[in-house]
Amino acid sequence: MSAPVIGGFTFVEHLGSGGFADVFLYEQQWPRQRVAVKVVRPDVPLNDREKQLFTAEANAMARLADHPYIVSVITAGVTLEGGRPYLVMRYCPPPDLGVRVRSNPMAVMDAVSTGIKLASAIETAHRSGILHRDIKPSNVLVTNYHEPALTDFGIAGHIADVEGESDVRISYPWSPPELLDGRSNGSVTSDVYSLGATIWHLLVGRSPFSIPAGDNSTRALSARILHAAAPATQRSDVPPALDRLLQQCLAKNPAHRPQSALELARSLQQIEAAANWPRTAVAVEGDRPDSSVKATEPEPEEDRTVMKAVTVISASGPRRIATAQTESENGEDDRGISGVVWAIIGVVAAVAMIGGLVLSGGGGDDDPTPTSPTSSDTPSPPVADTLTRPPTVGGERTGGSVVFRWDSQDSVEDGDEWVWQEVGSEAFERTSKQSATVRSNEQVCLEVRQVRGADESPTANECVP
Repeated sequence: MSAPVIGGFTFVEHLGSGGFADVFLYEQQWPRQRVAVKVVRPDVPLNDREKQLFTAEANAMARLADHPYIVSVITAGVTLEGGRPYLVMRYCPPPDLGVRVRSNPMAVMDAVSTGIKLASAIETAHRSGILHRDIKPSNVLVTNYHEPALTDFGIAGHIADVEGESDVRISYPWSPPELLDGRSNGSVTSDVYSLGATIWHLLVGRSPFSIPAGDNSTRALSARILHAAAPATQRSDVPPALDRLLQQCLAKNPAHRPQSALELARSLQQIEAAANWPRTAVAVEGDRPDSSVKATEPEPEEDRTVMKAVTVISASGPRRIATAQTESENGEDDRGISGVVWAIIGVVAAVAMIGGLVLSGGGGDDDPTPTSPTSSDTPSPPVADTLTRPPTVGGERTGGSVVFRWDSQDSVEDGDEWVWQEVGSEAFERTSKQSATVRSNEQVCLEVRQVRGADESPTANECVP
């Protein structure tokens, strides 16, 4: 495969191909570094739509270039031969996360940490008004320092403009129902869905609704995404709270999902804390600069870098005494004082050495046992996974109405709420009451779950004929 000639860059090898672009490894001549260059393929017609997508990707990634978990764009341009647009990006060696977990799913602790880092990147994009709309394992690269880096903003859109688009490219296995059936062109909660599906994939090695050795055609996958219940990972080492959180991310109704990437990141941090795993920080750009520091304040005199002549002083004696000897011109009295000082220092040093030998047992041990360093880590307070059982639900019919009542099998605290909805309906209600009335002459089935902050109980179901 021929790579385009780009001034200042030397071609190394072909890395891969995407929907409408090839990715090559180049070496930048100055400053010297290896970079990944994404170039529109010569067989792709450069219509206005393709040019718009490529420009949007360059602009989106440039706006987010300094985020630690987003692949940064170094520069962009157009090839001299053929006028093909290209992006020069930080090089992350293959394989991507999708390939890495295909036969070796991630440890749970690593998957949760990766999820927090990606949620940080997505929250930062959302705060900049950018929806990714194609979050999936193959779009997560790994840096040389083993950190995840989100890439491929090729179909990213601005939050204010996406609903006016006439067509949207999607990756079916990780896309939410509202993108598949055309109800939405993308939203904050659709990116949350795709991130939840990606974390699920990291734990299992496949997308949530794919079936090993089954029918995973686009049509079959779409049907399961639209109608099947969100599956559990079925890994025994996955905490129940994590399975519930991922199922919440994969909810059919966007209102039932975490309402922001930051909310998802905080919930994942709670799971880390409850399991006593190392805490992963959320890296989200600050909303405003630190107003306590004035940018116009002059630099303190002592902080300035200045040129200073070097004076070499013998290392055989303390600097202060050497300086005193150099500056003293008063004859033998000063030299006599210096001699007394040296004598005193010698005596003190000898006493210290003898004391050290005595305390260490005579100095006979040539290999002293090293002491263990003390740790100053302050662990985050654990967050208890308290809502572990579904509520108890009962229903009673009176004529054309059914009254449902429920209670917690764990406990009820101030601020607890309940989310209920009829099975098969997208409408739901969030309430602090422990009862609901549904008017219907037919069988009514109700789903109820208890909510306490970011913690949720399993869902209980009850049907009344």
